[in-house]
Amino acid sequence: MKNILCIDDIKTNLFTFKVVLKSSKNQNYNVILAQSAHEGLDVLLREEIDLILLDIMMPEVDGFACAKMIRSNKKTKDIPIIFVTAKTDDETINRCYAIGGDDYVSKPFNSVELLARIKFHIKLKSESKLLLQEKQYTQNILDLQETIVLVTDGCMPLNVNKTLLDFYGLDSIGEFQEKYVCIGSTFLKEEGFYHIKTEDNICLWINEVNKLSKDENVLVKIKGAQRESIFTINIVQFNYYFIVTLTDITQMSNYSNKLEHAAHFDNLTQVYNRNMLHVLLDKKIFNYQGKREAFVLTMIDIDYFKKVNDTYGHLVGDDVLKGIAAVIKKHIRDEDIFARWGGEEFILILNVNIQKGIQIANELRKKIEEADFKEAKKVTCSFGITEFKENDTINNLIKRADEALYEAKAGGRNRVCQH
Repeated sequence: MKNILCIDDIKTNLFTFKVVLKSSKNQNYNVILAQSAHEGLDVLLREEIDLILLDIMMPEVDGFACAKMIRSNKKTKDIPIIFVTAKTDDETINRCYAIGGDDYVSKPFNSVELLARIKFHIKLKSESKLLLQEKQYTQNILDLQETIVLVTDGCMPLNVNKTLLDFYGLDSIGEFQEKYVCIGSTFLKEEGFYHIKTEDNICLWINEVNKLSKDENVLVKIKGAQRESIFTINIVQFNYYFIVTLTDITQMSNYSNKLEHAAHFDNLTQVYNRNMLHVLLDKKIFNYQGKREAFVLTMIDIDYFKKVNDTYGHLVGDDVLKGIAAVIKKHIRDEDIFARWGGEEFILILNVNIQKGIQIANELRKKIEEADFKEAKKVTCSFGITEFKENDTINNLIKRADEALYEAKAGGRNRVCQH
């Protein structure tokens, strides 16, 4: 049963409303009558009303003022209002709709027309309520997703989930629309990540991502309210709209980076490890065939390192290894290759000829000799150096450097020998 509230200051009009509504064969209406706006507003606060028939010309509070109060109340703002009045001028009709009326019927009214309009608006309200419930249900599903989800026409976001708002530190989609042209405009311009190249194609990013995603995963980096995160993008087209999901893989990416770092670098000294040295040296030998650029390989060994470990313990020994690596890294160029070969031995590759290599090796030797290694105090190193020759392999290059190192140690240590 639907509750219909009739508000009119004339009793005969109210009686007519009741008779007409009760005469409806296919509808079951409960008719509630109110002879003034105040009386009608009291009913609205007490009862659940499905539709209002409202007269305009009433004493004290007219229909327009009453409609305004109905629309301003959270409980009653969505109830359909049909104005029923003898005033039929254009100004009145326009005002009925402008103030929030859903329909307009002139007095004297046609019973069939009035019933048809009542039926239509009750059905419309029911369907709108159902649509709103479905929309809220869909929104609840979106908000449960840990991934960022948005619906867009390709540029402006039309719907977003709570994960997106939380990431950007916003309270509503309206705030997002005010702050950003589109989500693509928030992608950071960093190498290795997709970003919009120019403002001219700011709304074409979806097409670009769709093309790129056919061959590979598309990664973007976005700065949110609290952090920068890395996301993969997935786009599904639905009619004229696109559903975009952004999956945060920052932790996975960080873990992958740590694994890659561990595979390439020595954990203690944070210089290249032996495996990475082989890769880089192999590449350097290959490149030599084309460029013929001279380079030298230097093997470095800490003098009397076993004595350091035996005297002060392995923790102090570890500090010495880290300290020597730090001294050498500080005084070489980014293009030079420096790695821990194993134990107390390091290898340094310099893009210079043998004369310059010997000079640099001696400078590094002196820097190490002058350094203070705390508990171990003074530590020295021996250097064996050799220049790459055409047709050299990694093994015979390292073998010559090792032989030169042996000569340096046999000759009294803390010196540079060439082989």
